[in-house]
Amino acid sequence: MEAAPTRATVSANGQLRVGIVGVGLMGRWHTHASQKAGGEIIAVADINRAHADSFAAMFPTTQSFSDVDEMLAQTSLDVLHVCSPTFSHQKIAESAIKAGVHLLIEKPLAATAAETIALFDLAEDCQVNLCPVHQFAFQIGVEKAKKNLARIGRLVHLEANICSAGGAAAASPDKVDLIAADILPHPLSLLQTFLGTNLVDEGWEVFHPSVGELRITNRVGEISLSIFISMNSRPTTNYFRILGTNGTIHLDLFHGYSIIEPGKTSQTRKIWHPFDLALRQFSAATVNLAHRALRRESAYPGLRQLTERFYQTIKTGTKSPVTRAEAIAVAKIRDRLIKQAGITPAETS
Repeated sequence: MEAAPTRATVSANGQLRVGIVGVGLMGRWHTHASQKAGGEIIAVADINRAHADSFAAMFPTTQSFSDVDEMLAQTSLDVLHVCSPTFSHQKIAESAIKAGVHLLIEKPLAATAAETIALFDLAEDCQVNLCPVHQFAFQIGVEKAKKNLARIGRLVHLEANICSAGGAAAASPDKVDLIAADILPHPLSLLQTFLGTNLVDEGWEVFHPSVGELRITNRVGEISLSIFISMNSRPTTNYFRILGTNGTIHLDLFHGYSIIEPGKTSQTRKIWHPFDLALRQFSAATVNLAHRALRRESAYPGLRQLTERFYQTIKTGTKSPVTRAEAIAVAKIRDRLIKQAGITPAETS
């Protein structure tokens, strides 16, 4: 049984004391999300000390480190954001958990399901909250889609389509495949969200036609599932569609909004359809852009919402917004998929 973590003792000004590991692109966005969620960045760590020093200089009271254990020993953190490469997650997380520090870890939470389970076991023993960054499930557009599922009738098909430029700078084909594999928790967590159940790690079919390409299918009862991940196709896209008997929900995950396309059929509807869909997309995109501008959220929608909810669970001593069962189910399926694709699960250094 999952034990509730210990409530954090916040700083005198009521803010959680936050550390960031890895000050690259994601570390910077985690810093932004943390500050918007009420966190106080008191320490950063990066294997490149010059990068850590430069980043810390932007904050008057932030210390910089090149070693995570040193950072944990010399600071009093409530929560640590782990934005370093996947292969480093387990060691960093173990050190933080043993130090009583709550963890928000970039996906995948660990290199394998076995490592993921071990970390959750340790976190429960130490009464520490552990959460993977499955932020797409916390986007405003996804929340809206969940509320409107009944409007599209019986679910027929769920599909994720992701074309990423993330592998452009990779040094080898193996690394490109690994980047594609590391994207998998996002569509898998969304399938969980909309099916309302933890997926089983059986029945999956995987086609790995070339480097950086994954085609994945499965079914849950009468609902078919599809995941398309490409590191080569352009333009870059990230969308999710939910097809039902009375309509379809389109989610733009790059921008964090969704639209509902009615399922009514007629000759007039067929003629008007492309214009109606375009107008719906334009309207939703415009409203979404204005909302994100007000929130100063220019990228990674959902990260701030997840961070806010995670911080709230730390303050109240309640469970993580992504449960142990959900995180482990995703990790197990990812293990199976990359094994079937013939992809090595993690870097070794």
